[in-house]
Amino acid sequence: MKKLLFIPLAALFVGCGSNPKNASEINLDDFKQKISYSLGADMGTNFSNIPENIFSELDKSELEEGFYTFLKDVEMSTDDCREVLSTALGNPSGIDTTDYSRARVSHCYGAIFGEMLRKSLESKNAMDEVNFDIARIGFANSLVQTDTIIPLEERHQMIMDFNNDLNNIAGEDYMVELSKKHESDVQDEGYILIENKAGNGEAIDLSGEYNIVYTMTNISGDTIISTLQSQKLSDQENAQIVNVDDIVFPEAWKLAAKNMEVGGEYTIHTSYDLAYGEDGLQAPNSQSYVIQPYSALTIYSKVLSQGERFSSVKESGAQMLEEAKNQPNTVVDPSGFVLTTLEEGKGNQVNPGDDVQAHYILSNSKGQVIENSYMSSSQNNQPAPSFSLNGVVKGWQLAIPKMKEGGRYRLTLPYDLAYGAQGNQTIQPYETLSFEIEVLKAGDPGTLVKPRQQQFSEEQLKQLQEEFKKQQQK
Repeated sequence: MKKLLFIPLAALFVGCGSNPKNASEINLDDFKQKISYSLGADMGTNFSNIPENIFSELDKSELEEGFYTFLKDVEMSTDDCREVLSTALGNPSGIDTTDYSRARVSHCYGAIFGEMLRKSLESKNAMDEVNFDIARIGFANSLVQTDTIIPLEERHQMIMDFNNDLNNIAGEDYMVELSKKHESDVQDEGYILIENKAGNGEAIDLSGEYNIVYTMTNISGDTIISTLQSQKLSDQENAQIVNVDDIVFPEAWKLAAKNMEVGGEYTIHTSYDLAYGEDGLQAPNSQSYVIQPYSALTIYSKVLSQGERFSSVKESGAQMLEEAKNQPNTVVDPSGFVLTTLEEGKGNQVNPGDDVQAHYILSNSKGQVIENSYMSSSQNNQPAPSFSLNGVVKGWQLAIPKMKEGGRYRLTLPYDLAYGAQGNQTIQPYETLSFEIEVLKAGDPGTLVKPRQQQFSEEQLKQLQEEFKKQQQK
C-alpha cells in the first residue's frame, strides 16, 4: 500500500506504570511512534468502563502481555479466550477463578483488545504503520492513569486523522483493483455497477418508494447496513420499504438506479466521495460511526417492487384504522379519530384546553413502539409527563376531552390529525398512529403546566372549544 507521510514531532518521555520509560528507551519523535502509542493507549482506556471490582482483580502485567501477543501475532485467535471470559466474568460481583486463574483471565481480556486493534489494522493493510512495542507501552500506561503523556483529546484527533488517511488510501487501492477487474462496468462518475441478474424491464423511479433487499459492506466485507434477517428467508421476507431519501442510499446508488431495473440484482462499488464522504455516517444520538469517514463501500441491491412514495404507510394506516373501528367499546369520531375505552375512568371529565398528566405508549402503523412514557419516566426517575392540550397534535386536542381521569384508552389517529404529510424526526410522513393513554390528572390551564409552555392564544382556544361543541352536537 502507499506509505503515509510521517510528520516529525517533538521527543516525549513516556511513563509506564511504576516503571517510567525514559528517552533512551523510547522516543516519540515521529508520527509512526506517536500514533502507535496513541492506538495502544486508546485500547487501554476501554478498561475504565468496566466495574472497579473486576478491574481491581485483573493482573495488569498479564493484561499487557495478552494485548501485545495478540496484537503482533497474526496467527493468534481469541476464540478460546472468549469462552474463558464468558465463564469467569459471568458474575457481576467479581472474577470467578473456579475454572480459570486470574492470570489466564487477565491475559485473555488483554488479548481481546490486542486482536481488535490488529484486525482493524489488517483490514486497512496498515500493520507496517504501527510499532507494536510502543503500542504496548501506550496500552500499559493507560491502565494506570486516566490521561497518558499524550493527552486524550490529542490522541483521539490523531487516531481520527490516521484512520481517515488509511480509509482513503485503502479505498483508492480497492477501487483501482476493482476497476481493472470490471473495466467494462466502470461508470462515467467513477462508481462500478455490476448486473448480476437482469430485471423485468421496469426502470427504477427515483420519486417512488421501493420494496428492496439491500446490503452494504465495507472493503473488508463486513456488513454495515442490511435488510437481511436470515439467509433462510425469502427475498420478500427479507425486504423492507424505503425511498430514495432514506439514509441507506448514498449518491452512488441514486446514480446507479438510473441504469437498474425492478427485479434485477446489482452490485455497486463506490469510493467515499459518492458514499458518505469525508464526514461518514454517525449513529443517531451518538459519537460512534456506522460508516467511517472516507470509506469506500460495496452495495448489493434488488428492488422487488416499487410504488408511489408513502403508499405503503398510507395502506398500513388505513388498515390500522379499520381494525381499530371493529374493537369493542369503540367510538369513531366524525373528525376521523377512533377511540376505544379500555378502562372507564372514575374521575373528572377532561375539558378542552386543560392541562393533563398522562402516561402513553405510542406505536406506528407497523406496530413498532416509538415512545413509552412509562419506561422513560422509570428510567429517568421522573413523574408521568404533563402537557397543555393547547400544545399537542390536533387529534389529542379533540380526543382527550372525551376521556376521564383514571381511564385507559386507545386512540388511533389518521395522519391528518397527527403529524400530517411532514412527519417529524421519529414519525414518517402520512403515518397513522396509535396511542394507549392512561389519564392520571386534569386541571385548568396553568395548574399542571407553566403558562409560558402553552402555545395557543385565548382566541385560538375559543375557536377550539367552539369546534369541540359543534362536534358534540352532531
